[in-house]
Order: sequence, then structure tokens, then C-alpha cells
Amino acid sequence: MFKKPFAYWVFSFLLLYVVFLTVKPLFNTGYYPMHDDIQPIRLFEIDKCVRDFQFPCRWVPDMGYGFGYPQFNYYAPLPYYVMEVFHLLGFGILVSIKIYLVFITFLGVFAFYKLASKFWQNEFAGLVSALFYALLPYRAVNLYVRGAVGEYTAQALIPLILLFSLSLLRERNKRDIIYLSVSMAFLWMSHSISALVFTPFLLGWMIFLYLGERPLNTFKLKVSLKKITLSLLGALTISAFFVLPAFFERGLVHGETLTVNYFDFRGHFLSIYQILFANSWGYGSSMPGPNDQIMLGIGVLFWFVSLVSMVIGIFTKKNRAGLLFLNALAWASLFLMHSKSTVIWESLPLMNLVQFPWRFNAFAGIFFALGAGYFGLLDIKRGAKVTILTAFLILLLLFHARFFRPSGWLTISDTDKLSGKNWELATTISINDYLPITTSLSPPEKAKDSPVVLSGKMDLINIEKGSNWQKWLVEVSDDALVQAQIFYFPDWKLYIDGRETQIDFKNHNGIITFDIGKGMHTVILKLTDTPIRVVGNIITILGIPAFLFLYKRYKYEK
Repeated sequence: MFKKPFAYWVFSFLLLYVVFLTVKPLFNTGYYPMHDDIQPIRLFEIDKCVRDFQFPCRWVPDMGYGFGYPQFNYYAPLPYYVMEVFHLLGFGILVSIKIYLVFITFLGVFAFYKLASKFWQNEFAGLVSALFYALLPYRAVNLYVRGAVGEYTAQALIPLILLFSLSLLRERNKRDIIYLSVSMAFLWMSHSISALVFTPFLLGWMIFLYLGERPLNTFKLKVSLKKITLSLLGALTISAFFVLPAFFERGLVHGETLTVNYFDFRGHFLSIYQILFANSWGYGSSMPGPNDQIMLGIGVLFWFVSLVSMVIGIFTKKNRAGLLFLNALAWASLFLMHSKSTVIWESLPLMNLVQFPWRFNAFAGIFFALGAGYFGLLDIKRGAKVTILTAFLILLLLFHARFFRPSGWLTISDTDKLSGKNWELATTISINDYLPITTSLSPPEKAKDSPVVLSGKMDLINIEKGSNWQKWLVEVSDDALVQAQIFYFPDWKLYIDGRETQIDFKNHNGIITFDIGKGMHTVILKLTDTPIRVVGNIITILGIPAFLFLYKRYKYEK
């Protein structure tokens, strides 16, 4: 272990320290402002689900201005489940979020170091690549400006997927099938848009690895396809409970709000200057035209260093195929951020769901950072190599270290964040994203705490509420038309005195409404699973042991 050069240990320590600097603000007490300031209430709602045994969590009762909507039937939930683990251990909501962000930051950099070390088969190269990745401006954008927890998580998981797919095709290690399956499933459950966009890159990556590592013969192709297929089967099995409903039940909510107006990709292309040369930081928004108030380009150092490494590789004829491939993927990503790629965006299905072309920054940064690692394996004197690494460290810190901090800091507690005006803002932010299709957009007023009697007379004696259910004890003195303060979504069920009763929602703006006769009654409202949700749950529950059985029986072939 300690036979590695002293310089290696020095730069390893420096890398760890740099990563610490990028998350140092998160160790402060309180919280910080961000664009997507909805993380606390999402964790609060996941906590409600977990404590109420609604698993998987699909319905969140407080969103949609208190009428509730099926957020986690569509929005990738994994980061919030991990945060919930910290919360259940006794940490507060805000602290749990910050612990998660620190954890995923270190995980991503470590994964990138392992990926680059294995790709270049050189640990110095791994240190160089990990340093570039750690100070990638777009990571700072997602962490401290946008607060895009799902996308920030994806930036950490993608290096893991590349690492395990590389190991799967290059080495004789059966466990890589499991590792690749889990990491791919986690990506789908953390940020579905990144998973969707990353799929072609992953396919190209594996084809390149196969062509570079394997003789071109039918037997080896079959072996590789068998391993990849088994890994993909495992990933789909693990994530089926979320992926199937999210895809097949898209028509049940107002998904059109996610791709129009501000979220139309046509308004968020970048100029060449913004993509390649801009280095001005800001905490504002992405705007139509060249006047963005936020840095959304790749940063000069990333493309320039990777480009120089490619030129060196071409002239030295060493690793030039890998360098050409990495640069091709990175520049293709940058091209998709420019308006000249509009025809591609308009031609490919589901591309509009990406919303912001500059999301491809994440992929460009990963492949440029990998390309930069080439400098770590140059056949030069150790002193010269140390000088190059030191220069990279200094330049990256000078150019990008200042980005890794929030615009300000708020001395605020969980109670402050989840009460009063902050609570009202949290329950209405992104209000239209997952509203059931049966209701109009933007509810004009907050849901009442108790059911509303539209006609007749009903006294509410007792009411109990859970994450996806309510139980009332009522006395009706005159036949009543009652409106529960819940948006209908398939399959909410109504039981009056144990008998299932018809719900009317179509004539009441999607709000659950029903008739109830005279007398004392017990009313139960419960969200149950549709067939596709049941299928997804069953595939995950039964499929995981079945996948492990197939994995156990699989005779690994290299």
C-alpha cells in the first residue's frame, strides 16, 4: 500500500482537501437559498410516507396547495429515501439534506478517480481526472445555484456506471454484474432525464470498450452481450416499481407544463462564447438569448486541456483512440447545447423532456475530465509530471474554486422552513408539475383542513389523516354532498361504513366529491394501486430474488 510514490499520497491528500473545500459551506448551521428550493418539503413528505408505511411513496398530501398530488409516482425518489435514512437516525430535515449532499459529493469524486485510474490504467491519471471533475463548474451550478439534487446525484452515479461497465467488459469479476445493475437502477431512480439522455452515451461507451478490449469474434460478442443483458435486466427489475408507472401513467397528470413556456428547450440554447469561454459566475436564471445570469458553459480549462491531451496522443500514437473517443463524446455534448442542433432536438422523441440543452454540460464535463487524465500517464520525469499536476491544481482553483459557495446563508431551522409563509411557498412551488389531469392548473385557493359540505348538513366528529388516506367519523342530519379536500387520482377509493361508494370528481374540478345519507357514518378514503403500479411493485419484489438466482447460476465467462 505504501510503496506508491510520495507524490501520489500528497496529491491524494490535496484532492481530498479540494473536495472538502467544495462542500465546506454545507457544514454551517442553517440553510442556503437555491432555485429549486423544494428539497425540505420533499424530504418532509417522504418522511410522512415512511412513517405511514406508504412504500413506495407515490402520493404527497401537502403539495398542490394542500390538495395533494402523486409527486413520487413520477419524480425520481431515491435521493430523498437516502436523506430519510439520515433523518431517521435523528438528524433534522435541513441537516439530513446537507449530509446527503456531502456524501454524494465525495462518492462522485471517488468514483471518478476509480474510473479514470481503471480507464487509463494509471492512478496518477485518476488523480488528475478526479481533480478536474471535482471542480467542474456545472457541479457547482447544480449544488449551490439550482439546488438540483436529482441531477447532482446523477453526476455522481454516471462515473460509477462507466466504471462498472468498463470493469464488466475488461475484467473477470462476476460482481460487476450486480454493481452495474444497481448503479443503473439508482440513476433511473435519482434523475430520469439524465438516465434517458445518458443511455446513448453508455451504449457508445460499451461499444468502444468492446472493440478496444475484445477480438472481433462471435463468441466474445455473445459473452459480452450476455453480461450486459443480465445487468440491464437487474437494473430494470430493481427500478420497475418507479419506472413503469412513471412512464405508462404519464397521461394521468398535467405533464405538458414540463415542456412549454419557460421549460421549452428552444429558449435555453447557449452561444459559442457562453459554451466555451464564459467564466462569469452568477446566481440568476437561464434566460432566452445570451444574457443568462448564471454560468452554464463548460469552462476553458476543461476543453482546452482535453484537446491538448488529444493532440499529444495523436503525435505520440499513444492512447489516441481513447482520446479521440472521449473528445468526440464531449464535443458532441457541447454541440447539443447550441442552437445549430435544433433539428436533432426536434427530431428525436422525448428530447423535449430534457428542457434545458445546457444539461449536456454534465456529460461534456465527465468526458473532458477523463481526457485530462491523460497528462497523468505521460512518459516524462516525475518532477515534470508533478509540475504539471501542480499547475492544473492552481489553475483550477483560481478559475473555479470561488464557484463552490452559495449566494448567501440563512440562519433558519426546520420549523422556520416548514411553517408560515415558507410552508405556503413550499406547497405551491412547481404546483402544476404533477397535478392530476382531471383538475385545472394552479388551484386558486388553499385546500381546507376539513371536508367541505356543498349541500345538506354534516357534522365532523373526528378526522384522522395519513399520507395517502383519511378516516372520518361524521353525523349527517340532512343528506349531504361532501367534498374531500383531495385531488382525485387513480385509484382513490371511498368506503362508507365499509362499503365502497362512487366518487364524483369530473364535475368538481378534479376534487373528490360524494353523496352521503343521514346517520352516523365512518368514511375512509384510501389511495390504492392501479394495475401498472401493482405490476411494477411485483416485478421489483419478486424480480430481485429471481435476478439474484440467475446471477448465482450464471457461469461467468471472460
